[in-house]
Amino acid sequence: MERNGELRVLRIISQSGPKCVFDIGANTGEWSQLFAKMNPSCFIHAFEIVPSTFEDLLRSTKDLGNVIPINLGLSDKEESISISLGNDSSMATGCKIEGMKSHNEYYSEEIKCQVKKASDYMIEKNLQYIDFVKIDVEGMDLKVIKGFEDLLRNVRALQFEYGIFNISSHDLLADFCRHLTEKEFLVGKIFPKHVKFFDYHFNMENFHGSNYVAVRADERELVKQLQQYGA
Repeated sequence: MERNGELRVLRIISQSGPKCVFDIGANTGEWSQLFAKMNPSCFIHAFEIVPSTFEDLLRSTKDLGNVIPINLGLSDKEESISISLGNDSSMATGCKIEGMKSHNEYYSEEIKCQVKKASDYMIEKNLQYIDFVKIDVEGMDLKVIKGFEDLLRNVRALQFEYGIFNISSHDLLADFCRHLTEKEFLVGKIFPKHVKFFDYHFNMENFHGSNYVAVRADERELVKQLQQYGA
């Protein structure tokens, strides 16, 4: 996180005193632990879909009272989905690339897991506002974003990944940018020392596994902080 700029984004978000964040695709809890320790008054809703990985998440966050582990995935509708597993359950994905030899060899097992919409979860938990959403779900990121529905307007900023698993999900960077722009967000690519906000161009479609941030267009100060060069 230090080298790719994610930690810098985390530090900038932390400066505003966040009260509620979502860690979607929490895995074993590294991001949740770090954010919780930096922001002890903030509640982190940590979603991990794979039961065995969720057990690791529980162990790693058991002493952190502000982390709420949830054995559930988020998507654009409530359903049961197939998750592909390999030797390491932390590398699970719902978007295995069929026909790719390394994926066919590595992912040897499938399990069924439950997902629901973020909007439904927010309503159930009476969550009015989310300061930051971190998404790392191996190709299902856009489905997660769409699952916020109209409540996306109550999210200050979010981070998502765009990479090789999007070959399987068929979600291009163009689709992310179109949806987020329509919802009045600015989209930027995370670099080690800054965030570069941009207007979409087709030459950005490269599946290299980069991290992006989307910020509400009216959050001008946050946008300024993120795009400014610095540690």
